[in-house]
Amino acid sequence: MSGRVLVYNKRLSNYKANNAMKMSLLRTCLSTFMIAAGMVGVTAALPRAEPDALGFSPARLALITETLQHYVDAGHIPGLVAGIARHGRIVYLESLGWQDVEQQVPMRADAIFQIRSMSKPIVSLAVMQLIEQGQLRLDDPVSHYIPAFTDMLVLENPADPDGSARPASRRITIADLLLHTGGLSHRNSALYVDREVRSRADTLVQLTDKVAQVPLIADPGAVWNYSISTTVLGRVVEIVSGLPLDDYLQTAILSPLDMGDTGFFVPEGKIDQAVGVYRLGPQGMQREPDMEIPITQDPPLMEGAAGLVSTVPDYLRFLQAFMNGGELDGQRVLSEPGVALMTSNQLPAEVLPIALNPQRPMRDLGWGYGFSVVIDAAESGFARNNGEFGWNGSLGTFSWADPETGTVAVLMLQIQPSGAYNLSALFKSLVAQSIVP
Repeated sequence: MSGRVLVYNKRLSNYKANNAMKMSLLRTCLSTFMIAAGMVGVTAALPRAEPDALGFSPARLALITETLQHYVDAGHIPGLVAGIARHGRIVYLESLGWQDVEQQVPMRADAIFQIRSMSKPIVSLAVMQLIEQGQLRLDDPVSHYIPAFTDMLVLENPADPDGSARPASRRITIADLLLHTGGLSHRNSALYVDREVRSRADTLVQLTDKVAQVPLIADPGAVWNYSISTTVLGRVVEIVSGLPLDDYLQTAILSPLDMGDTGFFVPEGKIDQAVGVYRLGPQGMQREPDMEIPITQDPPLMEGAAGLVSTVPDYLRFLQAFMNGGELDGQRVLSEPGVALMTSNQLPAEVLPIALNPQRPMRDLGWGYGFSVVIDAAESGFARNNGEFGWNGSLGTFSWADPETGTVAVLMLQIQPSGAYNLSALFKSLVAQSIVP
């Protein structure tokens, strides 16, 4: 166990008692308070500030808009929203293009996007909260909460999903799932698709039982494999908290942080904020068909790894809470030591470098208990600083927070493939160049 974790555990004893009391009171009173205060369904953006007052060049920020607008005008992407904040105040928030190209619905700043894997940090925060309350431990076996994970098998040859399997060397822990070192596979992997593991028509109980029936691709702790782990953690959150995952997130994270447009679906009263999904192909940009259960319907599956929708203003608030050491506008959602664990590398050297594609290792990145973390900026292909944390989503959403410059930024669009035109790297570099030395 690392020294940082030991220090964290020592500081938990007082914090978790106070925080547990606060959470209990919050669960009891939150609904009444929100109705009385008129806060239901309301999103509060970070305050605005003049760019030059916070060290940004207005001319260079205008260049960001001009550059991104070019991709919209050329028909390369349907539309986007981009936001930048520094020291807790927004210096840039632009909406460009279309939410619906066919109907010519203009993009709005509070447009709601499927954020896919940017869901992972939010659900990971929920897990860390329960750890701080003393209801979970990082080294707890997952099987303690979900017995189906008790006797896991490991494929002898991960390239042969129908081959022989042996017992795992040890049990999967909560930390393994937070770090994607549990040996689980990605929700879209052939291993899971062939076995019909994931369906939005299933419940979390059904999905986790299915996951537990599939052999692991490696022993727990042996390799980093980007995976369905955070969805399994969502079920752990339900079991430990006694609340459905969406209710827990609303009570403990989304309401305290005033993230009123974030959830597992776009409700009826906000349909006009929903953004269509498009795919680039040989015939240009085409609208993607709805999922089996559309994003405008409350799904049985509350998918912690990839199921949330959100807005740029909401996600800026989420990241700012971490930049503030776990607090925003007087609402604390995590202790400073907990924030340090989530936003600093927790992977041992033997599992680095991490990679989404084995042919393209991400030598600049490590992984904390919820975020990717820049550990060697010199290895990055675009502007980054050591200590930056964040993550992206498979439909083109992208986010980061940089403690060195006090900056958080979010780019959201809905396009497949998500790396089209390398817009995230372009946006990242343009933001870096907009900061006046």
